Amino acid sequence: MNDVMMENRIKETTENYHLTAREKEILFYWVKDFDHRQIALLLGISRNTVKVHIAKINLKLQVNSKASLILKVLNV
Repeated sequence: MNDVMMENRIKETTENYHLTAREKEILFYWVKDFDHRQIALLLGISRNTVKVHIAKINLKLQVNSKASLILKVLNV
């Protein structure tokens, strides 16, 4: 899946599940398989903050693993 298609899916997910702008940013990198450290460095936040945002995303999407999150976002 190319970046444009992925961004469209993430945009839909953001709208459907009322994610914040920051959660959308983190979701984009998380789905692209960046780790907590990489996301934190890119966004200028702590790794713990990234973890908190990912936990909130998981709650909103009602998933409990990265794999199920990706499947839900990409509608596989």
